[in-house]
Amino acid sequence: MDKRRAMAPDPAMDSPDPHRLPPDDRRWSTAPRLGGLLGAALLLGLVTLGAARLHHFLPENVSILLFLTAVLVSAAAFGFWVGIASALGAIAAFNFLFVEPHFTLLIARPQDLVTLAVFLLAAGLTGILAGRLREQVDAAKGRAAALEVVSRVSGDLAFAASTEDVARIALRHLHDLSQGPAAALAPQDGQLRLLAAEPRGYLPEASDLDAADVAFRRGRAELAAARGWSGARLSFYPLGAGGARRLVLGHARLAPERRDRDWRETGIEVVLRQAEQALQRLALAEAAEAERRRAAAEETRSALLASLSHDLRTPLATILGAVTTLRELGATLPPASQADLLAAIEEESGRLARYVEKLLQLTRLQSGIAAQMAWVDAGDVVQAAVARARRSWPQAQIAAELAPLPMIRAEAGLLEQAVFNLVENAVKYAPGPIRVTGAVEGEELVLTVADGGRGLPPAIAAWLASDQAVGAPPGTGLGLPICKGIARALGGRMTAAPGDAGGAALAIRLPVPRPAAAGA
Repeated sequence: MDKRRAMAPDPAMDSPDPHRLPPDDRRWSTAPRLGGLLGAALLLGLVTLGAARLHHFLPENVSILLFLTAVLVSAAAFGFWVGIASALGAIAAFNFLFVEPHFTLLIARPQDLVTLAVFLLAAGLTGILAGRLREQVDAAKGRAAALEVVSRVSGDLAFAASTEDVARIALRHLHDLSQGPAAALAPQDGQLRLLAAEPRGYLPEASDLDAADVAFRRGRAELAAARGWSGARLSFYPLGAGGARRLVLGHARLAPERRDRDWRETGIEVVLRQAEQALQRLALAEAAEAERRRAAAEETRSALLASLSHDLRTPLATILGAVTTLRELGATLPPASQADLLAAIEEESGRLARYVEKLLQLTRLQSGIAAQMAWVDAGDVVQAAVARARRSWPQAQIAAELAPLPMIRAEAGLLEQAVFNLVENAVKYAPGPIRVTGAVEGEELVLTVADGGRGLPPAIAAWLASDQAVGAPPGTGLGLPICKGIARALGGRMTAAPGDAGGAALAIRLPVPRPAAAGA
């Protein structure tokens, strides 16, 4: 690809249809190759030798047909200009063998001049027609190859999910088009690193890496050095989206004498344009995902602030009122009233402590801190959560019905907090008996807290059944989002179903390790 084409915009690429290739305007302009000239000379020599041996037995018109056949074959096999050269050579050979005086290039009789003129016209027309046909066949093959790549590259890039996928797909097509090595480099830690190469295992030379670095920093193409000159063997093109360069693609230099060079250059340009559009699509998808996460975080933050305004204000008001009463009227109050106020302070302080603990757990889950996984006894964890709930709500009817439970991989503190939150949610919203059960179902450990209340609102039940970790409906509070986040952090999930005695049955489902893993 020459410097002018690399630096100037390509009209074909800027057209509304980037898959459309330009028409063939070369016609018969391909320069002859040395191999074609040698092949045509060999064929003409064989025909001349055969005609010389058989000129006493063959009529003159048959010899003319033999030379015309040689011209036709040379033009069809090696192109237009080789056909013209073959026609001139056939005229010289025919004149040398069959025109008097023999074995010279002189023409003695006027009728021989007419014969040679007609023969030259026939040979020239034969070379022109056959040569043009050959050129058109070569152009059609090159165009078909380029169109095949163009038709495949957009479909392949449509499924690219990362910059690495875009690089590998583009390299495969660049390798097919250039019929040489191709490489992709991406910025990492402030330097360009080799991301992929075709064929696999290909390593660019130092000059190639320098050219790729220059292309990346300057934001323009760096072309390969011409044959016989020192410099990079690959041409490099920086690609990116939104002004940020994310990738540098390089391909081998196309030989100038290739018949289908124009078509392959056009195909390479289409591959580069499609790869850049794929990178833009990925950038837009990343921006959309970041915006979705930001909106979800904002929604969660709004819900948290709304919950804070209610759940913190109530116990703080109770504590403040009790402390104020004790300070101002403590000497005049009977001991029973003082004890009631102190109990209220203690109860609301415990409530605030649990709420702060929930906030800490929610912050940890949203910050993405990994759980400290270890082998724990699920039964002991559930019993500890139930005992803690009974101390917090002595008046609640909390029953634990646990079958023998296996050892699982989990963080005991997180799992206990999740069960405790489910019990607290049942105590708060569903007065009546509460059953905590545990059992193994298939390859899952199921810890269920069932109550006899009115059941979950449809919006909350639908959110629990979804894969969303944030964006809980209003009125959910902090307990259920924390439980769902803990279940996901421990590699499990959370489900909700109607209870046996009405109400809701909320379950934490965790994977049970296989015996081989448990014994490791």
